[in-house]
Amino acid sequence: MKGDVLNYDDNVGTGQISGDDGVRYSFTRADLKQLVPIGRGTRVDFDFDGKIAKDIYIDTPRTAASLQTAGVAPAVVAPAAPAEPALGVWGYYIRAYTAKFARFSGRARRKEYWSVALFSAIVFLICYAIIFAGVVGRPIYGTGPQAIYQAMIASPISVVGLILAGIYGLISLLPFVGLLFRRLQDIGWPGWLALIVVALNIVGLFGASVFSMVGGVLTLIISLIPGHAGENKYGPSPK
Repeated sequence: MKGDVLNYDDNVGTGQISGDDGVRYSFTRADLKQLVPIGRGTRVDFDFDGKIAKDIYIDTPRTAASLQTAGVAPAVVAPAAPAEPALGVWGYYIRAYTAKFARFSGRARRKEYWSVALFSAIVFLICYAIIFAGVVGRPIYGTGPQAIYQAMIASPISVVGLILAGIYGLISLLPFVGLLFRRLQDIGWPGWLALIVVALNIVGLFGASVFSMVGGVLTLIISLIPGHAGENKYGPSPK
C-alpha cells in the first residue's frame, strides 16, 4: 500500500498516513524502516494490519538524472508556501487589531504574542504618563489609592489619560482573548482555558489582587511555553 504522511510528531513518535485507498492508518516511530526525516506530505510505501501501518518505507521519487536517462522531462515543483507570512514585531501587532481582531481559531507563536504585548505595554505607559502628569504638583488630600484617585479625576489632563487607557483596554479585549486562544492552541491545549485566565485578571481589577497575581502568572506561563512541533489538531505550525 502507498500513501502520504498526514502528520508526524517526533516528540512522541506517532503519526498518521492517508492511504491511497482513502483510509487513515496510524503508526509509531518503531514502524519506520529508514532513519530519514519525515513530515506532512512524505510519500511512503507500507504494509498494514487493520488501521495500523507497519514496515514503512519512504517512496523515493525518481531523480532528475534518472528521468533524463529515461527520456522523461522532470516536473518543476514549486516550493511549498509557508504556513503564514513571516511578520515583524510591528506586523504582528497590527494584524492582531485588523485581520485577526476576533480570531479564535488557528495558532499563534510566541513571537506574535510578545509583539502584541510589547506595543500594548507602550500604549499603556503613554496613558499612565499622561495620567500622572496631571497630578504632578497638585495637592493630594489624604493617603492611599483613594486619595490619588481623587486627585486624578480632579485634573483634566489625568482624566484624558484615564479615558484613553479605558478606550484602548476595551478595544484590546477581543484581540487579546483571541490571541490567548491561539497561543494555547499552538501549545496543543484547548483555547477556552483563556477564558479562565481573562476572568482571573478581570476579577483582580476590582481589588482582589491575588486573582490578578494568579492570572498574571498563568499568562506568563502560556506566553513562554514553546508551540507544538509541526501540525496539530488546531492547524499547521505558524512558524
